[in-house]
Amino acid sequence: MFATRGGTRIFYEVAGEGPAIVFVHGLGGTSNVWHAQRVGLAKYFRVITLDLPGSGRSSRTTEGHSMDGWADDVLAVADAAGLGRLVLVGHSMTTVLAQRFAVRHAARAAGIVLCGPLTELAPPAQEVFRKRAERVMAEGMIAVADGVLAGALTPATREANPALAGLYRELLLANDPACYAAHCRALIADSARADQPEIACPTLILLGDQDGVTPLSLIQPIAAAIRGCRLHIIPATAHLTMLERPELFNAALVEFCSSLPALNW
Repeated sequence: MFATRGGTRIFYEVAGEGPAIVFVHGLGGTSNVWHAQRVGLAKYFRVITLDLPGSGRSSRTTEGHSMDGWADDVLAVADAAGLGRLVLVGHSMTTVLAQRFAVRHAARAAGIVLCGPLTELAPPAQEVFRKRAERVMAEGMIAVADGVLAGALTPATREANPALAGLYRELLLANDPACYAAHCRALIADSARADQPEIACPTLILLGDQDGVTPLSLIQPIAAAIRGCRLHIIPATAHLTMLERPELFNAALVEFCSSLPALNW
């Protein structure tokens, strides 16, 4: 199915019935990084997964990418799917989007879940992503795929489950370089710092214990800045907790969603 905003088509899928959980992938991903959540959680919830504009089966546009725009894209999908209040789950780059959504569209946010979250990129990291964007434009996704993969999964997972590593590598390689570079620039340009004190809905952070991309030292200030924020560490995982230990990821998500007051859904 597709929602449309400003002439851009946004692909989404719906599975299950019940309270709504919307999942948004991170940089270089598609809605299919959430396949284990779509299958496992559809028994209890209405699960909506979407491809950001520029990714997957959505319009391959290189213009107009921003956290504000993506928050409005999520709202467009929610409206097209007939959702009321929802829990929004973001990963890495799109945790900035989720924090923005919680403020920009507060009436629709029953809760947010931030997986490997960010507030903003520090200047050294901004330069890293500028160079990454330039490199993929010059050399294609093959130039960065293995480096991204190394931080996404633990060494143990890459060794024990090379098929998973290979499938994620293929997902990265399928990106349009110009769209990926545009997403990098959107990440560089924005920050959730001003949003965090304004977030009023229940918030959960999910973090891998071996996450070197967004380590605990970067997460603790986020947890402190958002009122009532909960932090849950998922063992034996790096940045892609939902892929490495989906059973633990899903259990933490069910526990959080089940704790929300029924009137908030």
